[in-house]
Amino acid sequence: MNTVLASNVASPAATSAWRFDHVNVSMADSRALSSLFENVMGMQAGYRPPFPFPGLWLYAGDQAVVHAVDDAGLAAEPSAVSFGHIAFRSEQPAALVIEQLRAHGLAFRLARVPQENTAQIFVLLPGGFVVELDVPDDDALPLDHAYSAKHASPNSRDF
Repeated sequence: MNTVLASNVASPAATSAWRFDHVNVSMADSRALSSLFENVMGMQAGYRPPFPFPGLWLYAGDQAVVHAVDDAGLAAEPSAVSFGHIAFRSEQPAALVIEQLRAHGLAFRLARVPQENTAQIFVLLPGGFVVELDVPDDDALPLDHAYSAKHASPNSRDF
């Protein structure tokens, strides 16, 4: 049974368009992903911004829906793939999204996609589930996550 909750006040988040952007996974070897995503589902490897860590983006049409990060920690199990986060995109201003996260007591980290106009807001949900919110960049954002060759996207241990 579906239950609909009505409210007289629509929040900016409720009235803005958030859409699925991608899922992020860590892998020991890209062959683990190729079997399903490329060979069965027909996705293609494509452009990836110049992050300072190795990885692969797989496209369905013109959207990179799988962002894979090489993880040497998984090398003991060559076919291992682990879940990183799920991401959504909106045209909402970053400051508004951050204000809403603070108002709801949600922990978050801020990063920026290299050479692109995208701010990344990583939100930690209970149980360690991480959600990335991609919004237009704002140079005034106080970034608190720096990408490096050994540190990709924030995970639950980074909060």
